Amino acid sequence: MRILIIEDEQSNADRLRRMLEGEHDIAGVCASNAEVKAFFADEGHNAELILSDIQLGDGLSFESLRMVPEAIPVIFTTAFDQYAVQAFQFNSIDYLLKPIDSEELHAALKKVQSSKYNAQGSSTDAIAQLLASVKSQTIRYRERFLIPHRADEYMIVPVSDVSHITIRDGVVRLCTLDGKTHALNMTLEETESQLDPQRFMRVNRQFIVSAAAVSKLSTYFLGKMRIHVTAFPDEEIIVSKDKVATVKRWLDS
Repeated sequence: MRILIIEDEQSNADRLRRMLEGEHDIAGVCASNAEVKAFFADEGHNAELILSDIQLGDGLSFESLRMVPEAIPVIFTTAFDQYAVQAFQFNSIDYLLKPIDSEELHAALKKVQSSKYNAQGSSTDAIAQLLASVKSQTIRYRERFLIPHRADEYMIVPVSDVSHITIRDGVVRLCTLDGKTHALNMTLEETESQLDPQRFMRVNRQFIVSAAAVSKLSTYFLGKMRIHVTAFPDEEIIVSKDKVATVKRWLDS
């Protein structure tokens, strides 16, 4: 089977390649929605299956998957399960959570190979019914945070005022464009999943950064990169070598 991998983390894409080697051919690897659109704009593409992450540097992969031929099934590979329902809008056969387990991946591939698709591209009547029920759904992102301020007060912080979100000493902290910091009663993963990926990116394990807060990028040791945010000039936000290209694409979109 010829498989297209959609994944913006080079290390994850390489891992998927290794797990597929010897049994399947790689039709290509796309790291952004722009690359996916270019791939399918070529009438000579030969993909028979798509392995797709959902959150890419330039938005959700749903955006570019809208132009994929309906007969090509999709297996989503992502760290966030709140997109499971929406995934079925794109002929999804399976939904694998990261880190991807080799046995689960190959089980999903066997499921694809044994399935029969109707003219509309869905594999079963159940998926067709699910498609109909979720077709009108749209993805909503968080617009504000309600922050405990005093014993009997809360303050509202609009998402547009957020510089970055970080975890320190086990506490998630929201940092604003005016240089203030507030504790959040959420995990970093929960916070990331509720933010618009075109405006915010998880640039490493400790930081989610707003594109509006970035003042500049600078080179760092061993091919890494440092992100500078205006309101916190001393904050060291370091991006790994594998993710540098993804962050640049995100900021340049």
